Amino acid sequence: MPLLISALRPIPRALVRELKSLELRGPRAREAAKRVLSVLVAVATSSVLNLDDLSWAAFSGYMVMRGSVAETFQRGLMRIVGTAGGALLGLLLAPGTANDPLLLMVFLFIVSWIGTFQSLTTNYSYAWLFFGLTAGMVTTEALASPDAVVHFAATRVAEITVGTCMSLFVASLYSDTAGRRERHANVLWCGRLHDVLNENWLREHWLLLEHCTRAALAVALLPLIWRWFGIEDFSQTAITSYVIMIVPSAAVGDRRYATIYERIAHRTLGCLFGSAFALVSIGLFGTGLPVTVLTLAAGVWVGCQIQTGREINYLGTQFTLGLLVTLVQGPAPITDITPGLERFVGIAIGSAMLCMTTCLWPLVQDK
Repeated sequence: MPLLISALRPIPRALVRELKSLELRGPRAREAAKRVLSVLVAVATSSVLNLDDLSWAAFSGYMVMRGSVAETFQRGLMRIVGTAGGALLGLLLAPGTANDPLLLMVFLFIVSWIGTFQSLTTNYSYAWLFFGLTAGMVTTEALASPDAVVHFAATRVAEITVGTCMSLFVASLYSDTAGRRERHANVLWCGRLHDVLNENWLREHWLLLEHCTRAALAVALLPLIWRWFGIEDFSQTAITSYVIMIVPSAAVGDRRYATIYERIAHRTLGCLFGSAFALVSIGLFGTGLPVTVLTLAAGVWVGCQIQTGREINYLGTQFTLGLLVTLVQGPAPITDITPGLERFVGIAIGSAMLCMTTCLWPLVQDK
């Protein structure tokens, strides 16, 4: 808990500094404008295609965009492949887990462990992140609505694909910039089964294996919380417990676990601020299309600049996603603020579950 408090303490001043440093011109402003255009085009295209959950397309339009077409294409391809693979696995296993809570917990543990481990140890981490994420989402959707799971999986893949393609389209409209290079993890695992029996390899990477197991446990135990509290919106709790543990493998190896608590703080507050920004706009100006578009553009522009700043990058990402899930709900005007609130509550529960797991299985830091 002291680590969580330490992560929360510097956020207010850092946020003020980042807001003061917003640029109307320059590289940061240019990248923010690209993200705004990508999100708006993704939402408009999804509306024309009459897809259901436009926020997924908006998410992809925002998250896939990078400084060059090549980087955007590589990232987008991994997002689509990981999502499609995870959706397929989820569909294959969902019928068996929908009515068996124990089997569901086992499956969530396995897919979360694989997704976390591969995300931290391969150069295709973004694909593995969405593989584990989507497989878990499809499976938990089967628990909530067994008859709609195929539609849910197909919609998610379609929305991710549309958002990614629109991001690539917008990136192609701009001349390539140097951009910030993606940092790839060192390849620690190449799929060789004999490594499992290699004592030296196990000893060298024990902290990483322990980290993946802790993350998988935090996700696998969530069905108990859902049943206990009667929670019906499962996805955000599972997503939070899973995604927060995707930290640089070097941080795990060096026992720099403050990074995990920092991600918890940034994810929770970022979502809260983004949703609050959207709700204030709705309260003051209503839900007309022009106002919604302007609010969306302004929020994405600000969130992107915070994300590309120096201090609270992840908070900027979550600010934007909290804004998108509140404002982007469907082709019709907003009639319900529940999605934003559900995302925040889900993040809070997922974070609490992760904190409880780390309390029962403490994170031992180097002195």
